[in-house]
Amino acid sequence: MRLEDFLQADDALCSFSGAFNAIVERINDPTASVADITEAIELDPTIAAKTLRLANSSLYGFPQEIETLHRAVAIIGLQQIRQIVLSTVVIEHFRGLPVIGVDMSSFWRHSLATAIIARGIARFRREANVDRLYLFGLLHDIGRLVLFLRLGRDTEELINLRERDGELLFVTEQRYLGFDHATIGAGLLEQWGMTPAHVEATRYHHDPLAAPSFPVEAGIVHVADAIANALRLGSSGERMVPPIHAEAFERIGLEMAACEEIADTAREQLEQLARILLD
Repeated sequence: MRLEDFLQADDALCSFSGAFNAIVERINDPTASVADITEAIELDPTIAAKTLRLANSSLYGFPQEIETLHRAVAIIGLQQIRQIVLSTVVIEHFRGLPVIGVDMSSFWRHSLATAIIARGIARFRREANVDRLYLFGLLHDIGRLVLFLRLGRDTEELINLRERDGELLFVTEQRYLGFDHATIGAGLLEQWGMTPAHVEATRYHHDPLAAPSFPVEAGIVHVADAIANALRLGSSGERMVPPIHAEAFERIGLEMAACEEIADTAREQLEQLARILLD
């Protein structure tokens, strides 16, 4: 199969529809107000409920309960609420799809763990918008869902090749197809109209030193993915822990003591976020 076969522009898998599309268009509008964003979220009751529950989760830790969407948007801020809503929309978009070769609950647990860890690294680095890295982490393996859906029963052949040769799954993908899930995921995010930073963080999360414009963002996701795999917090189908590039680790300036604290936070927050987003 060609890369284009995985990313059919006219296919519902690769584009949002209905209320989801309206929500994504509104939250991606830089001129949208608090009222505009709130109105868009309310188009889908499931998205609205989960957004409000996320706003009240330990991810944000507000001392008082936030009772309305309008207040959630106003308190958390437009940039942060965009990340929350997009993460919820993406998970709902793929809900119930017959993916062979990966347990969907385990896949999203890994994605959420990577998101939490990426956010923790961004906070350690004092990034201006840490929730941006949360979304980068959540979406980094999205191409694997598309890959397995398109391959169907041929997914088993891919897994068998990985088992036979004892290598990382993304290496088998590259050898079997000529490209991997990171390339597919980046192409999908481009179709969704995500920013170049989103696209690069996904495309280069296994090779962050090759990222031409956003090597730090790609490096953060790269390290977060490896930590999530090492902690066995879910799985996207990868059985072994991808090695961390030493130069990428040095570039993001993460300290080992901070890694332990970030890992502890991931363990604590993952269960709550999984209950909110995966129920």
